[in-house]
Amino acid sequence: MNRLLPVVTTLPVLMAWVVGGSAATLPPPRDSGPEAAKAVSDALGAVLRADVPIALTVLKAAPVEQFNQKDATFRGCMLARHDRRAPPYLADTTTDPLARQVLEIYQRYWWHAVRDPAARPAFDAKLKAELAALTGQPPPADGDDAFDAMIEPLNVELRKRGFHPLQGRTPPLYDLFLWGKQEERDYTVDLPGGEHQPVRVFVMDDWLSRGWSHHSACGATGAAGWVMPEGLYAVRSSYGDLKGEDFRVSFLGHEAQHFADMKRWPDMPSWTLEYRAKLVELAKADETRIKLLDKFYRSQDDEPDHPHPYANKRVIAVVTSRLGLAADADLRKADPAAVRKAASEVLIEDTRKREAETPPVSGAGTGKPAG
Repeated sequence: MNRLLPVVTTLPVLMAWVVGGSAATLPPPRDSGPEAAKAVSDALGAVLRADVPIALTVLKAAPVEQFNQKDATFRGCMLARHDRRAPPYLADTTTDPLARQVLEIYQRYWWHAVRDPAARPAFDAKLKAELAALTGQPPPADGDDAFDAMIEPLNVELRKRGFHPLQGRTPPLYDLFLWGKQEERDYTVDLPGGEHQPVRVFVMDDWLSRGWSHHSACGATGAAGWVMPEGLYAVRSSYGDLKGEDFRVSFLGHEAQHFADMKRWPDMPSWTLEYRAKLVELAKADETRIKLLDKFYRSQDDEPDHPHPYANKRVIAVVTSRLGLAADADLRKADPAAVRKAASEVLIEDTRKREAETPPVSGAGTGKPAG
C-alpha cells in the first residue's frame, strides 16, 4: 500500500437527538447566523487542509450567539480538543491494550501535526519510531515502501485480535482506520462513457478510528469510503440504508471510477484520481447536487498534495468553462442538466486524451488505495 486517499464526506456534527417526543414532531433546527455559518464552513475546509490554527481562528472570530445548537456543539468540541497545551486522551474506546496504544500514538501525532504544519517532518518521524517500537523494530527508512514494511507486522497482530486495520497516508498526514466488523456486497456501476464496472463492496462497522480528518474535526467530516485492489470499502453509518444517492453516486460512482482508473493507469497522481471521480459525481448527482457543490466550493486549494480540495477547484473551473460561464459563476445556480452533461463530457474527453497519450495497462493491479 503506497497511498491512502479516502473520500471525504461532510457528516452531521450530531446524531439525531430526541428529548420529550419523536423527531418527526420537533420543529427543524434554526440556521446559524451568516457569520457563524461561514465560520463553520471555513473551519471544515481548513481541517481538510490539516490547518487547525485557521479553523480555530475563524470559529473564535464569529459571534457566539449566532451558532445554532449543532454548530455550537462543533465549535465547543473544536476548542476543547485543539485550543489547549497538550493533546486530550481519547483512546479509551477499546479495552485491547495494543489497539489502545496504536490509537494513542496516532491521536497524539494528529493533534500536533494539524496544529503546526511547519514541524510535520519531525512529527512524522516520531510517529514512525513509536509505531516501530510496538513490534520491536528500529525506525524505518524514509519512503512509503519502508513505512508499509514496518507497519505490516503491527497490522498482522491487530488482525489476530479481531480488528481490521488500514494504515498509510491520506495526504498530508499519516492515517489510521481501524474497525471491528464488515460484510461483502457485489454491484455493477454504470460510469460516464458507457462503461459497466463490477465492484465488490466491503461495508464497515464498529469503528475505533476513522482517520485524521474525522478525529481533527470532532466527527464533522471524515472518510466515508475508499478503494483497494480487492474492492470498495464503505462506512455504513455514512450512507444509511445504502440505497440513497449519496451511496449510489458519491460512493459507488466515485469509487468505481477510481477502481477503473487504477487498473488502467496505476501511476495516476492522487489529485487526478480525485478530479476524475468528482466529475463522475457531478455527472450523476440529482437530489444531492447542491450538497455536492457546496462541498466542492467549501474546500478548494492550489496545492496538489491536498488532492481533494485541489481536485474540487479544478472540477469547478473546468465545468464552468465548459458551460461558457464567467470564471466567478456559481454552478449551484446553473441549469442542473447542463452541469451534468458538461461534467460527463469533460470526463469522457479526458479519458480519450489519456488513452491516446498513455495506453492503459490491461489487467494491471493497483496496490494503491484511493478515496
